[in-house]
Amino acid sequence: MVLGLGLVQVSLCVAGVPLVLLLVVVPLLIYFFPHLMQHLFFLNFRRMPMTDYENVTANSVKSIGRSFYLDGEQGKIGTWHVLPASISNKFKESGIQPSDQEIEDLIKKERFPVFLYAHGNSFDRTISHRCELYNVLSDQDYHVIAFDYRGYGDSEGSPTEDGIVADTRTVYEYALKHIGSNTLIIWGHSMGTGVSTRLVQQLSNEGKAPDGLVLEAAFNNLHDVVVNHPFSIPLRWMSSKMFDSLIVNPLRSAGLIMESDKRITEITCPILIMHADDDHVIPARLGRLLAESAERAGRDVEYVEFDAKREFKHKFIYLAPELPQIVRDFVRKCERVKHSM
Repeated sequence: MVLGLGLVQVSLCVAGVPLVLLLVVVPLLIYFFPHLMQHLFFLNFRRMPMTDYENVTANSVKSIGRSFYLDGEQGKIGTWHVLPASISNKFKESGIQPSDQEIEDLIKKERFPVFLYAHGNSFDRTISHRCELYNVLSDQDYHVIAFDYRGYGDSEGSPTEDGIVADTRTVYEYALKHIGSNTLIIWGHSMGTGVSTRLVQQLSNEGKAPDGLVLEAAFNNLHDVVVNHPFSIPLRWMSSKMFDSLIVNPLRSAGLIMESDKRITEITCPILIMHADDDHVIPARLGRLLAESAERAGRDVEYVEFDAKREFKHKFIYLAPELPQIVRDFVRKCERVKHSM
């Protein structure tokens, strides 16, 4: 009987070890080593094996495109340029594969809007839901420029907030240099909304804002997104003050700020915010709060929310049949604003 009780006690102790690690050790590690949490925030170590970054159409992208590299602060930035479907189809019908130079030249010669896509954390520009969005945009006859921040995909370096914003600016300046008078819109998803909002705030203050900004599955600020993220569920036993002290403040000291609700108030171009009501990663109310911040500041912002019954969750808004029309209407608005200035 005594032996049996001893075994039970040992079993309970062993079973409790993971709980202690999760509830005590992990928060302390984050507090003393904030760059560990930064690593978990970016999740750039998550990637698919045997990824072909060079062949755009090998990754479920339907239109012809090219893969190339831009020079970033920490090395090369892996980038794709996907052609509008109508241009791509002409090449396919003629059996001609355009050269990289021809594809680059087409972004200026043809009068089609250009979308620069800034993705969220984990994986890279080749992952399926991102490629499906490129397809939706290409089918509407838009150019798509997609890239990987430093440390993601085949891009070199290690991510920080300052660094990935700088990489996005590098790609933006490349696009601006080549598109002529075509409309240029930045599209950010998830973490990419924080990156895009910060960059467009900077560009607005410099008088170089893009023609529009799309924020998909956006959040208002770092504190609220961390508190509400599924990863934080085991830590919700903490008081708000303790959580901030052990988790949020160390992230800030490591350079993660992501204050989109403050930065969006200085953006001068039209803004479209879209969110699925059943988003399980970033709650839709954070997207609503961001839109409200923009509205209070008198910004030109539109908020679109998709009913939870449609099950678009965090990354499947591209499946919405009405998305092409929503985007077309937004592009037309951006062009009207651009031509009225």
